[in-house]
Amino acid sequence: MKPVHIKGDIDLLSKNSLSILITQDGLSYSIYDIDNNKVLALVSKQFSANTNRCEEIKQFLSDEEVLQYDNVNVVYATKSVTIVPDAIFEESQAENIFALNRRIADDEEIHYSKLPKSQTVIIFSMKKEIVKLLDSLFNKYSIFPQSHTFIESGLTRTKISEKPNSPRMFVLVFEDFFDVLVIDKAQICNYNTYGYKSSNDILYFIVNTFEQLGLSQEECEVVFSGFIEPDDLAVIHLKKFVRNVYFESINRDYKYFYRFQEFAPHYFYNFINAGK
Repeated sequence: MKPVHIKGDIDLLSKNSLSILITQDGLSYSIYDIDNNKVLALVSKQFSANTNRCEEIKQFLSDEEVLQYDNVNVVYATKSVTIVPDAIFEESQAENIFALNRRIADDEEIHYSKLPKSQTVIIFSMKKEIVKLLDSLFNKYSIFPQSHTFIESGLTRTKISEKPNSPRMFVLVFEDFFDVLVIDKAQICNYNTYGYKSSNDILYFIVNTFEQLGLSQEECEVVFSGFIEPDDLAVIHLKKFVRNVYFESINRDYKYFYRFQEFAPHYFYNFINAGK
């Protein structure tokens, strides 16, 4: 995560919402002016090495004076997720369903997020100390996994596109894992999360998904977002295999403080749209 500091004039009397992104390596927040449909701020920092992450989160948010907001959304980036159809989900069974595919560590607790557009539920684990910290900082807040906006936004944009029935792959990259979402005929065809150590790992899993699902290299678009550069080796080599490879552009549904042009929009595309 590259540090970013973009802040416009923020009127605390306006109806603003605060979104916070917590990843393995860093922390970000954005401020959205609901009344004027405008994104006013995006600030991020990397965690320091060998420090208490909770103390660093608390200090950072306190220094930035954002703890006074009542409308708060927290996006928690984790590869420990399980997706299930809403029709078979029962809240009392969330932990048991999660345990079928993922191990629950002693320092973790289970949460879930309902996705109305895809009629699915994402079950995910969070560090207990992070939840305890958030409870102490905010009277009320909503928690989403990174996959919530990623899946819902991908479905919406596919359905309103010029080719809603054509296959499309979305790839969301974080520091040590990435999400792959495949939509075909306006329905979720595949969703998975992969850990990686190198660009070759990213390339391998994407190509393998193409082969396993029988996706057309000519017809299926691949759209990247998150913390990956256009000159990454995975992207360069993928363009030799897939005809149409793109990066997310700025969401024109919102207005932005002018300094947002200073960074590539695909870095925080899904996060900025979280909870809106």
